Parts: sequence; structure tokens; C-alpha cells
Amino acid sequence: MSPTSRKLEPKSGWNTTRSVLLCGASVRSLAESAIAASLRPLCVDFFEDEDLKKVLGSGRGRFVGRIDSFTQLPERIRAVRNTIPLLWAGGLENHTDLLRKIGQLRPVIGTAPDTVDLLRDPWKLKSWLAEATIGVPRLGTDATADADCHWLRKSVASSGGLGIGIPSSDDRKNQGPLSRGVYLQEYIDGVPMSATLCADESGVQLIGMSLQLIGWPSLGASGFLFCGNVGPVDPGEQVTQQTLEAARILADHSGLRGVFGIDFILRQGRAWFLELNPRMTASHMLYELQQPGMITHRHLAALGWKSVRPRRSLELNSSCTPVELSPVAARLVLWTRDEVRVPEAFGTESCSTLKIADCPKPGAMVPRSSPLCSLYIAADDIEDIVRQLVMLEAPSCVHENSSISKLLELGFSTEAIADQLKMLWEKYRRLTSTASWDEPTFERRGGFCYPG
Repeated sequence: MSPTSRKLEPKSGWNTTRSVLLCGASVRSLAESAIAASLRPLCVDFFEDEDLKKVLGSGRGRFVGRIDSFTQLPERIRAVRNTIPLLWAGGLENHTDLLRKIGQLRPVIGTAPDTVDLLRDPWKLKSWLAEATIGVPRLGTDATADADCHWLRKSVASSGGLGIGIPSSDDRKNQGPLSRGVYLQEYIDGVPMSATLCADESGVQLIGMSLQLIGWPSLGASGFLFCGNVGPVDPGEQVTQQTLEAARILADHSGLRGVFGIDFILRQGRAWFLELNPRMTASHMLYELQQPGMITHRHLAALGWKSVRPRRSLELNSSCTPVELSPVAARLVLWTRDEVRVPEAFGTESCSTLKIADCPKPGAMVPRSSPLCSLYIAADDIEDIVRQLVMLEAPSCVHENSSISKLLELGFSTEAIADQLKMLWEKYRRLTSTASWDEPTFERRGGFCYPG
């Protein structure tokens, strides 16, 4: 950026690397993308999943070590050669001081910490989007909150839906003023969605959009916990342009570069902005079905980096054009309802359309309300994903895939997951096919407001 403007300027040259140090809450899918982009990932995360270690086998990468909190990261990576750049992932956007500290010792690939701080300020983002066509929910504090508005209590330093809740009158009586970094955001009913975009020297382009799965009981989640994505999907030109406009405004104001995500609510044919994730997000794998490694390649290229030995196909397709809408995939994150001991040989089976991923070590104890594993299902369309989920409980399929039988024994039902996905898909299709909408009435159920 120039001293007087945050507008994006052309890169003056390339930095090259063979290895990257990956760190985030969970980096398995990012490691797969990095390997496909001709990089050797050195990995640090919270889980040390069995399939991550298999991905890194045969010299393709290395697991550096497990951490319990990001404060342990500097010590954990101390022995890694400091010429190897850090490519950071989910969760580290809440630890910009740590990114600055690491940046004094080694190159860091990602949004600059000062830019992250700007983009994690909800009031600043709301002011920047004041004239945009995208909807922006009201913000408040305990002192300014309108009692007639339905609010969510959120934190600027959280991810994955952790810590989001519905405030009550008792909260105000017992807790007093909101803690530092906690704010109120107007609750918008609709279909949760996310957009993956890329900001580079040519501007901001859309890579793709997906449905977000939030707090699904069938996946063991509650509240506003993130439990997966399904896509890519096309919500129509109006919503696409609203989201792109918002992304370009935020990038112009902040100087954001690289691949990033925007979470929004689809409601009555309009996008309502929720937050920006200034990093590669968990949905990146939905857009790499036909071109593995492309998202990592684009992220690095936008930030002036590339592999020493890039794949020819990635070099030829490095522009940030939207992905094709077929095929589609679902990434379903299963959360434990109770403490679970991981069964032996769990997740070892696979087939062309179904994969169980992010599998803990057999025999390990997974605490209550923690991610257990992920299901990946590839299909021609979302209706096919629903059909595959239903078929997973068929006796023949359960017999062939013992991991599915173990999930059923733990209380998960793929038929119930299919039912929730079908309802979400039908709601999404109604919202994207209706030409006009009337302002809905609302009724209160369990603290939420739903269209009546």
C-alpha cells in the first residue's frame, strides 16, 4: 500500500518457498491444500488428528507439535528454521500481538495484524458499510440496546460461533456493563451463508458461496456453534453483487489482501453482513474439488508468495474466477454430546464420495461439547447429498463402513442430518426464487424470533 492510500498496488516481486509452517486450531484440510499446491507443510494445531499425520507421511510434510493454546505457539515453533514462513489459519485472528511477535522472527503469510485489528472492530465495519447495498444489523451495548430489538451477545475475539448467546434481562442485572470486546448485534433470521473471496492487485473477486450449518442438534451442536458448510451455491445476482460490493469496500478501507471470508444472512432476497474472517476459512475445500491446492495458491499469490515448484495447472489457472457449481460437497462437523472414547480403527474406511476426516487418535478421550470428526460428502447436487446421507443408515452401508455404525452407536443419525439439510435447502430455495417479499410478522420461541 502507498503511504497515503490503502488501495491495493501491484506486487514488485515474488517471494518463493518450498515449505510453510501451518498453524491454526485445526490445519488438516489446509495441509492437504498446501501439498496440492506443491508446498511442504510443517503443522501445529490443537488436535494432532490421525489423518493429518497420514497426509504428512512419506516426506510430504511434518507435524511439529500439538498446542493447547496459541500462547504456546512461539515456543513450539522455536526449533523450526526461521526462514520458513508462517501461514496462519483459524483462531489466530484473535491473537494479533502474537502474530506481531512471530513476525519479528520469521516471514508471516497472511493479513497484516494492524489490518486484522481494523477488521475485527464491528463498529468500524458498520460505519464503512453505511452506504453499501448489503444489510448491516444494528449494534448496541447494554446502555444503548433497544428493548424492542432481538439481540445477540458476541465477542470480537471468538471464532466458530463460540461465545455467542442471547442476552436476557437477568444478564443485565447480574453482569452489569458488557465486558471489553463484547457487543450486541441485532439478530437477523434467515439462511446463514458464507462467501469466499480473494483480494489481490487487480481488486476483489468472488471465489464461491456456501450454506453454513449453525448449531444443528443432529450434528451434536448447540447454540451458534459452527458445524459445517455445503456448496458451492448461487444465491443470485443481487445477493452476489451486494456481497462483492461489501468486500470491496472493506478491502479498500483496510488494505486487506489474500483469501478471506464473509459471513452473512440471506433474508428476503438480501444479504445481511455479519462479520469478516481475514484468513482462509474452513469452507476452502468446497472450491478445490476440481482444482486441489488452488485456494492456497491464490492466497499466497495475492500476498506475493509462490512455491519454488508450482504445479503447471495452478499457474495456468491462478485468476480468482468463480468456481463451477458442480460438483458440490458437504463438510459436516460432528460435536460430542458427552465425553467419548475414540473407537479403534475409526475413520479408516473411505469411498469415492464419503470420507470421515479430522479423526482423533484411537482410544483418546474427547471431552463433551468438542469436535469429534468431520464427514465429507461429494455429490452432483445437494439433493444427492441428502440421498447419500439417508442411505448411510441402510444395513448394507452400515455393514461395509464400521465407522458409520460407531457414529450411530454414539447417537448420531445420518437420516436426521439429512432431514435438517433438506429443510435448510428448501428454505434457501424459497428465499432465492421469490420475486418479492412482504415484511414478516414474528413470534417468540425459545428466545429466538422466527417468521410467523
